[in-house]
Amino acid sequence: MHRSAPPQFERLADRIYEAAVVPELWPEVLDAISTLSGSFGGILFAANSQFSGWTASPRIAPMFAEFVEQGWAARNPRPARGLSFGAAGFLSDHEMFSPEEMDADPTYTYLRSLGLGWCAGRIAAPPSGDMLIFSWEKRFVDGPFDRAMLDALDTIGGHLARAALISARLGLARARAAAETMRALGLPAAVLSRAHRLLLANDLFARFVPSLVQDRRERAVIADPRADALFAQALARLRVVGAPAGVQSLPVPAREGGPPLVLHLAPIRGSAQDVFAAGELLLIVTELTIGAAPSAGLLQGLFDLTPAEARVARAIAAGRAASEIAREHGVSGETIRSQLRAIFAKTGVSRQVELVRLLSGATLP
Repeated sequence: MHRSAPPQFERLADRIYEAAVVPELWPEVLDAISTLSGSFGGILFAANSQFSGWTASPRIAPMFAEFVEQGWAARNPRPARGLSFGAAGFLSDHEMFSPEEMDADPTYTYLRSLGLGWCAGRIAAPPSGDMLIFSWEKRFVDGPFDRAMLDALDTIGGHLARAALISARLGLARARAAAETMRALGLPAAVLSRAHRLLLANDLFARFVPSLVQDRRERAVIADPRADALFAQALARLRVVGAPAGVQSLPVPAREGGPPLVLHLAPIRGSAQDVFAAGELLLIVTELTIGAAPSAGLLQGLFDLTPAEARVARAIAAGRAASEIAREHGVSGETIRSQLRAIFAKTGVSRQVELVRLLSGATLP
């Protein structure tokens, strides 16, 4: 029998569907439901074959981040037990587990150490292959959710599942649109998932797989070991919370008769709270052709050099000695050597001869 939603829950329907198209609003929606249900906080976990992620209401988000980082999410018995109930709507812990099971389970011990331990959870697994888990957590001292509250949550459960599925589909569509926009500009581009694996690519990028980029289980890798080391460093920098989200540029030496390349990593997620951002990074390939010494402006853009570093790099590419460059610019030899070390780090080389060889190709076709 269809249950009508309590008025306070019914008023949330519009906000839920607004979050479907503006995923940054999900934490706010989860928080509103937390308030109505007497919960400490709410969590939404979403996954399919191409991405996985989560978002949460503000108060519980730091705790859940730690829960995931410490590996408790992978050991959590709730999802598997919840799936065994089929389409049962929202369930509480004491409906899924006996008191003895909860007391003996390490995950519950951990949650109780945080002052939590009671949830109202619902799993949606539509035929599309998506997995959507909604969970509201109560403080342990407040006791479990009663059936009346679970029934109230069930009145909006369908709205939540449909809205989350819409968000997931829109996230993938945005990632595909980003790659195809690069295609329209004549640029080979691929989208990397949150796990830094190849999610999708335009047809111009396809010819670089696997000769340049290889999609492995742990992450996408660059075939050239030195370039891959720079790639790994760039990925790590982009993972740092609060770090500048600018474009990272990575040189790849010429190989097998092909031209030198520069890879550009550009973040494409609009918000760290967008759990459904299927693609996290755009990987763009720029091919270089052999030419004269490149302009300082081009080098600055290709390799993220400072203006001073770009001028030094151009002079080196033109065959100038470091001492000559120092005299011309009125700086010490140590200043030039310091700038060269920065240039080496950004271009992935370790010697001047390698820098000259790389920069001799730094002309756009």
